[in-house]
Amino acid sequence: MELKVTRWDKPEPPTQSELVRAMESEGLAAYVEDDEPNHSYEAHAHPNDEVLVSVLGEITLGVGDRKWVLKPGDRLDLPANTLHWAATPSTGPIRILGASIGDKHDPTRADRSEETRARP
Repeated sequence: MELKVTRWDKPEPPTQSELVRAMESEGLAAYVEDDEPNHSYEAHAHPNDEVLVSVLGEITLGVGDRKWVLKPGDRLDLPANTLHWAATPSTGPIRILGASIGDKHDPTRADRSEETRARP
């Protein structure tokens, strides 16, 4: 997987259902992550390729000296073992869809609760 940001290019923001269906069409099993305002994640890495798609609100993600603000519909493809960080702004709730490519974070595993699995 290549580090890549894909911007939502339609005039209307997407629905969660649209985004889940798009991810499923790629064979990805999406899970939901909700965050509160003013939350940050220190630099970390995942052992698998990850896909993150903003559904609601904005989230800033950074890799090295690069950073992106993901708005609804925007997508970040993050290769395995890429050191990255994230932060949410001070206003409004944030929801992202995520998918991990590989077994370790497969959202169909028993350690992912039914509530976090994204449904169209």
